[in-house]
Amino acid sequence: MAQVHIEGFVTPAIGYRHMTLGTTGTEDFLDSLKGIDGPRQNWSGGVKLIVGLNKYSAIQIGVNFKGVSFTRTQTDYQFHDTVHPKIGRIEDLSQTVLSKDAYFYHKYRYISVPVIYQKAFTKQVFNNKMQFYFAGGLDFDFLLRDDMAVSLNGWSVDGNDRFIISSDYESVKANLALNLGARFEYKLDEHSIFSVQPAFNYPLLVTAQDDNVQFRMYQFGISIGVNYLL
Repeated sequence: MAQVHIEGFVTPAIGYRHMTLGTTGTEDFLDSLKGIDGPRQNWSGGVKLIVGLNKYSAIQIGVNFKGVSFTRTQTDYQFHDTVHPKIGRIEDLSQTVLSKDAYFYHKYRYISVPVIYQKAFTKQVFNNKMQFYFAGGLDFDFLLRDDMAVSLNGWSVDGNDRFIISSDYESVKANLALNLGARFEYKLDEHSIFSVQPAFNYPLLVTAQDDNVQFRMYQFGISIGVNYLL
């Protein structure tokens, strides 16, 4: 009879975007964004069932709250510059930071349903406790929300240095992502297993777009979990 485990996990990850031209974009505009965009740390977590197919392979089916994001940095704002149309202009000359810089965190939050196949690299179980697997499959992603968090470090607009505003891009509400990685398991006792599962996650459809650009949000993360035999 196939064994079934239930696993709770958390996933720290580093995310970024793969950006290409939209319908009216130019290479110069795309290059300008490449100079101000950067990766950002994200967190995900959820639960999944691990259904054994045989002694050396299994299927993972889960529900995951997935966060992906990247950072866009605009530097050296001057008096009367507009930080963003939804935030406003700089009207205060009294602030004395060397450079008025703004950090735009483009954030996308999903409910994700991963379906992953895992297979042991070898039939040998190390020390009767450890096993290593290939793990690969698909994530079915459904958008919960997309927005931008804006941070003005050391200065403010209208007395505020933190803002949450709507995204500048039109987001796709559902996506399908490739999930490729590996898995390490360590047997804690007869009923519980500790796991570490690094994976690279890349969407097959566009995450968001406007007339100038379109992009896919990808990330590399390491899921850490404990599962119990049902």
